[in-house]
Amino acid sequence: MSQTTAATRSGSMESLKHSFLMKYEFILFVLIALIVLFLSITTDGNFWNQGNLSSVLVSVSIVSIAAVGATLVIITSGIDISAGSVLGLTATVVALGGQHGLPLWLIIVSALATGCIAGFINGYLIAVHKVPAIIVTLGTLSIWRSAVFMLLGGSWGTDIPMEFSEWFIMTKLAGVPLIFWLVIVLVLVSGYMMNNRKWGRYIYALGNNEEATVFAGLPTKRLLVFIYVIAGLLVAVSALVSLGQSPIVQSSSGQGFELSVIAAVVIGGASISGGRGSIMGAFLGAILVELVRNAVILLHIQPFWTGVVMGVMIIIAVLVSLSRDKGGAN
Repeated sequence: MSQTTAATRSGSMESLKHSFLMKYEFILFVLIALIVLFLSITTDGNFWNQGNLSSVLVSVSIVSIAAVGATLVIITSGIDISAGSVLGLTATVVALGGQHGLPLWLIIVSALATGCIAGFINGYLIAVHKVPAIIVTLGTLSIWRSAVFMLLGGSWGTDIPMEFSEWFIMTKLAGVPLIFWLVIVLVLVSGYMMNNRKWGRYIYALGNNEEATVFAGLPTKRLLVFIYVIAGLLVAVSALVSLGQSPIVQSSSGQGFELSVIAAVVIGGASISGGRGSIMGAFLGAILVELVRNAVILLHIQPFWTGVVMGVMIIIAVLVSLSRDKGGAN
C-alpha cells in the first residue's frame, strides 16, 4: 500500500469518526428534547418550576464537570471508577477545613490539591507501572472511601463554607445558576482544545494506538499522568459545587457518582476501546442522565428504576459503539 493510499484511508477514517459523533450528538439532542416535552406534558408544568429546573441544571453541571475529565480518560482507552470516592474525600477535606476554621482560600486549594494528588496516583501507577486502569482505580476507590470514613469518624461534616452555595447555586444569570453557564464555557473551550490543538490530537492518538505514539516520540507517560491529574482536579471542582447544592458530608458522600459520570461519557458516544469521544457528547449525556433521574422523581416512580434505566442506556450505548467500531474495521 502506498503512503498516499494509507494517508487517504487514515483521513477517511477520521472523517467517518467525526461524522458519526456529529450524527450521534444530534440524536442525543433530539432525545433530550423529546424527554423535556414529555415531562412538560406529564408533570403539569412542575418540570419548569424554578426550583426543579435549577436543581436539574446544577446536577447536570456537577456531572458534566467530572465528565470532561472522564472523557479524556476514556478516549485513551482508560477508565476511572474512583471518581465517587475522590469526590467524597474532597468534600471531607472541605468539611474538616471548615471545622478547624481555615480561611476559605486554603480550603479551596486543599480541596483541589486533593483531587490532583488522587489523579496523580492513578496516572502514575497506570502510565509508569503499567497497572491496568480498572485495577488501579478499583483499589483507590476502596482506599479513599475508607479514608473518608476514618476522617469523619462515622459522624457528619456540616462546617461547609456558605460561599459555595452563594457562588454556584444562588447566583443566577438570566434565571439560570451561574455554574451552568460556567460549565457551558468549560465544555466549549475544552472541546475546542481537543479538536484544534496539538495536545488534543495527541490524546486521540494515544487512545487509537499507544505503541505508535511511543514510536513517534510523543511524551506518552507524561501525557497519561497529566490526563488523570486533570480528571482528579475536575472531580474536586464537582465536589465543591455539590457542597453548594447539599452542604453536608457523610461517609457515603459521592457513592454512585462514578456511575453517573461514566454513563454520561459512554452515552455521549465515547468508545470504551478508546480513540473516540467528545466533550459535547459527554455534556449531552450528562443532561440525559439527569433528566432521567429527575423524571423518576417527578413521576413518583420507585427510585431503583433510575439505576435500571441508566444501566440499559449504558448497554445500548456500548452496543452502538461496538457496532460502529466493527463497521469501521470492516
